[in-house]
Amino acid sequence: MLSIESKEHISSTLPEVSVLVGDINITSDTDVSKENIKKPFSLTKSNAAKNGYAEEDLVCLDFNTNLKLRAFFETLIPNTYDTCSRFKGNSKIDISSENGELTAQVKKYKHAQFQQLDRHWVEDLINHVPELKKIQFMLKGLCEYKLLENGTHVDKTVPIIKLCQSNYCIITLNELVAIFNVNRRKILEYAFYGTNETTRPKYLIGVEYANKIRSKIVIFKISDIISYLDTLKFRIKQSKSVIALGEHDAITLQRKGGDNGLKSANQLQFKIIISSLLNVEHIAFTL
Repeated sequence: MLSIESKEHISSTLPEVSVLVGDINITSDTDVSKENIKKPFSLTKSNAAKNGYAEEDLVCLDFNTNLKLRAFFETLIPNTYDTCSRFKGNSKIDISSENGELTAQVKKYKHAQFQQLDRHWVEDLINHVPELKKIQFMLKGLCEYKLLENGTHVDKTVPIIKLCQSNYCIITLNELVAIFNVNRRKILEYAFYGTNETTRPKYLIGVEYANKIRSKIVIFKISDIISYLDTLKFRIKQSKSVIALGEHDAITLQRKGGDNGLKSANQLQFKIIISSLLNVEHIAFTL
């Protein structure tokens, strides 16, 4: 990647920022006050114990109080955004500005680390992408253990049905992959946007942690992410229990698991690796 140090095109009052467009990385110098923004992980973890939205609160604080970050980010959106806060209700939007110019999903991440992007029942995905109906039985076999008599917990005495040639012929497995690839954009839009047209986030904000400290904010347009991911191919991983997109597993689908064996562990989970998206146009702001 070509790196260009530039003070001529970027104001020297701006913080250390990387603007990544294609293969060009433009960086500017800064002296950023870290007093209110860089938080020890122990503090955010303590907050999270009391409030499951700790990271969203910190990002709102960043956007509301760090004028240098605001000045830079406002070059990406058509109209100035105002005060940001956590978005009320259950939707794909985590934070939004009062005037609606900034709507974003927030993910805390480390390099090469998975984060949950979405989880729903297989039926929900099929209802939204009916072209997958033909392979619904394979997805349900992969994700859904039978339930115990109490109807609330899974019965693991009968194994799930992995995507391998012990369970399916190679033609059927190849057909599953082909159907996923033909419907790639619809699947991605479902995972990133959800099904409510009125609460689609415009941006994905990743907060990178290094040595347990908030070190960097990266901001993507979700439409750019989807366009990039739509150029990659789905495949079945060697474990035969995961469907992955791209060589570096930018997106994966698998049974959720966990949840102390509750029925919800049978849901289909989408995972994302934020650091695998750095080829997508984005901005990066060092905290």
